[in-house]
Amino acid sequence: MYNSVKYYIGIIIFYLFFSCNSNPSSTIVTSNGYTLNYHTISADTNKVHSNCIVNLNIIAKDHNQKVVFSSNFTGLNGVSSFYYDSTVSKSPFNDILLNSFFGDSLSFEMLSTTFYKSLFDRNFLNIDSSNPSLLNIHLKILGYNSIKNQISFHNKIDSFAQIKENELINSKRKIWDTKYLNIFKSRGLYAIRISSDETFLTVNDSNQSHVILDYSIHDLYGRKIYKTPFLKPEYYEKNKDGQLLDGFQILTENFNSGDSIISIIPSDLLFGSKGSFVNQIPPYSSLKVNLKIK
Repeated sequence: MYNSVKYYIGIIIFYLFFSCNSNPSSTIVTSNGYTLNYHTISADTNKVHSNCIVNLNIIAKDHNQKVVFSSNFTGLNGVSSFYYDSTVSKSPFNDILLNSFFGDSLSFEMLSTTFYKSLFDRNFLNIDSSNPSLLNIHLKILGYNSIKNQISFHNKIDSFAQIKENELINSKRKIWDTKYLNIFKSRGLYAIRISSDETFLTVNDSNQSHVILDYSIHDLYGRKIYKTPFLKPEYYEKNKDGQLLDGFQILTENFNSGDSIISIIPSDLLFGSKGSFVNQIPPYSSLKVNLKIK
């Protein structure tokens, strides 16, 4: 009987404890009207301050749950970093940062135009301000660093990103080495010809002054990044330096017009340590390219 009472008291205490931790009391409303839902509350006291670097992991989704912005697709090792200047401190986003500490995880809703204007140059991202949408934004506070501490932090995540890329592309190369014959290899690039149309001229034909490329790009996890529009391939001058990224240059120099190619290309032959913010390609991203040379 005594053990039964202890058991039920234990259940009640557990239920009360769980209820308190799941209670929406972890929701606050900022002075400018944003409802912040905290999923993780940190005990850390590191908060935003003047001249600091704000490090965040951001995922923003539209009403269809489509990811429209992600630090995982744009930032170094999944980190989006911003200098805490007047652009941020005088924006609606500032109240969210003032209520969040290092280690906090939270979500809230914000208009797309407000989100982009607060953190980025709206013109740079070509946001349609006439038709804003409501975004559901998940935020993880990764740190508010001094400029000195940011250097150490940056070096650390830069190293992690390079290690991750090497591990991922090496695993893909091992699969290719056991799966395919006649792999073309150059500077870490792997490529195979999957078909060829003999009616096309060779790329190195002296009568051709340009090369025509039809292609798609995916990351090595399978995320589609870009595809040339239907019936609108891209034209490049053959003898003009800098028109093609190194990876594409290697392919066009070693395959012929009419060839269809699949290739995995390391980041140092593509967008390297910078990535491509506009194309949502993070730094140190090896990519898979399906290419038709015309």
